[in-house]
This record gives sequence, C-alpha cells and structure tokens, in this order.
Amino acid sequence: MRRSDQHEPGRNSTPHGPPLAAWLPVLAAMAIMITGCLSTFLVLQLDGFRPKIGDMVVFPPGSQDSEMWQLTIPVTAVSATGSLIGDCVLDLNVMAADGGSIVVESRQTEPSLEYMIHWAGGRTAKETGNCGSAVNVIVSRIDLQRLANAAGGFGIGTKGMVR
Repeated sequence: MRRSDQHEPGRNSTPHGPPLAAWLPVLAAMAIMITGCLSTFLVLQLDGFRPKIGDMVVFPPGSQDSEMWQLTIPVTAVSATGSLIGDCVLDLNVMAADGGSIVVESRQTEPSLEYMIHWAGGRTAKETGNCGSAVNVIVSRIDLQRLANAAGGFGIGTKGMVR
C-alpha cells in the first residue's frame, strides 16, 4: 500500500490555491476597512454643509405671507462681554414681516453644537419675548437651519423660494 505524499495534490485540495473559506476573513476585513474609509469621507463632506462663521440669513421686510411659519424659537441673549442676559424668542413670522438679518458670529462644539448669531432688524417677537432690534443670541444648529429655511437659505439676495 502506498502512502500519499504531502507534496502530491490529493482529492480534497485544489490545484489553484487555498479554498474560498480561507479568503473569507481577508475579504471581511477589507470590506470593514472600505466601509470605514467611505464613512469617514462622507462625514467630512457633510461637515462642509454645516453653517460657518460669517454666514448670513436675510429676511427682506414683508417677505413672507402672514402666519406662514408656525414656529417660535426660544433662545438665550448674550451681552457683548459674553455673559448670558436672559431668554427671549425668535418668531419667524414677525422677523419676516419686519425684516432683518442674522450673521453667524461663532460656533461652540462642547457640550453641544451651538452657534452665537447676531440679529439686526425689527422685532423678533410681537409682545413678550422680544429680543430687540440688535442682539446676540445662542441657537442650536437645528434652530439655525430652521431660521435659514424660513428665509430661503443662507446668503443675500433672492433665493427663489417656491410656494
């Protein structure tokens, strides 16, 4: 009886190399690395859509229909020295009716993503909660995006809103 030699191809081995099961861990590791690289790339690209310091939102006077936006945003007013003054409200309907502009002045990332914006224009609310005609306030990223959406986006000039 002849013993099989380890150098001879046997019945269970393939002449082209190791079986597919041996490549599965390598393929899985490559898939994880590619997914991680693509995710990092996409997150860095999305960061470009974040509001930046100096971005403006303009509300031309009388630019919106009455009571179009049923949204008020509670904010905290900040003094010129950076101390908190108190709470007030940004009513999108009042801001759009009276006109004015917002400029992003700074961004804070800790403990959460917030922006300090400067409002200059008419009133920010009808009666109670009016921030005034020129004030710095702190808003969240979501609320800043809502303000920009109400005005038609970031920037100056006609934004071509469709109603």
